Amino acid sequence: MKISPSFEKLLRENRVALLLSKPRCVLTAFEFDFEKFKGDFMVFCRSNPNTLILLQIGFEHETPEPAAHLGKLVTEFLATTDGKPQIIVLCNNENENKALHAHGAETCFINQNAFLDEKRYHPFYGKRTYDAAYIARLTPFKRHGLLPTTLAPKLLFLGANVRKEEREYADNIHQKYSSSTWIPFFSGARISEYLAKAKCGLALSASEGACFASAEYFLCGLPLVNTPALGGRDILFPDDYVKNVEATPEAIAEGIAFWVANPPPPDKIRAAWLDKAKPHREAFHKLMRELTGRTFPIPHKLGIRTPHPGRAYSFAIQFYLWLRSMTSRI
Repeated sequence: MKISPSFEKLLRENRVALLLSKPRCVLTAFEFDFEKFKGDFMVFCRSNPNTLILLQIGFEHETPEPAAHLGKLVTEFLATTDGKPQIIVLCNNENENKALHAHGAETCFINQNAFLDEKRYHPFYGKRTYDAAYIARLTPFKRHGLLPTTLAPKLLFLGANVRKEEREYADNIHQKYSSSTWIPFFSGARISEYLAKAKCGLALSASEGACFASAEYFLCGLPLVNTPALGGRDILFPDDYVKNVEATPEAIAEGIAFWVANPPPPDKIRAAWLDKAKPHREAFHKLMRELTGRTFPIPHKLGIRTPHPGRAYSFAIQFYLWLRSMTSRI
């Protein structure tokens, strides 16, 4: 296997994950990183024939324009790449699967939330301080402003503004919910600790991807208040532990009040979500057996866009890169 220095950097930054090197290279990345670094992917595929690239979707592609864009990106890449790589787009719902397939992409319906490692999350039993927690960076599409300000003292926000062009939105939300508790930056290893303080979780965007946070609530034993959304975040929702409400402050307040008054057992919430995730994990293993003849433990989030990849996976990557650097000196 041959890896360029620029591709090594992508691996170290978790923008790309190397899942297998034999009998064929298997890479995974989000669609936006694939597009941004497609030149690096092209060099890798030319040096490593028969590479399999699994694309995860970070933002919905079930509507016509994004589906057409990604379909074109994939088909043009394949048409201009030596070494005959294979690209499969892992779709978060059936609408996305059909839309991208119609635009020429090879697809498989496997919701990315199934790739969360449940061992990183733990339910909690005990007193909870906040009525609701919202894991969401401060960006307009997360629609923090839908929450009624009367609940502000009982709200826990986890997330920060990371884009200068969205600073005004962030400032307005901070001012609007100044009596809420804000934890702008936090380690993923402490999510269970923070969610242990809340009685339910929130998912309020109208359009995004599968939304890892929506699954993290369930794994930590929290029920959910959810507004309708494109992108497939609802696919793994356990029906008994989600209140689907209209995108209005009044409806959201009613949803929160329901869970405050009727707290379900955390272990049952977690178990119900795991039951929903199981078929998607099985589908991934089946796909890998069919395409590589092998299967392996699924790394957390498939090893991409996380500062805390699984220890075995992280060690394997770092060992490979060290071994390659040593042998290149001989």
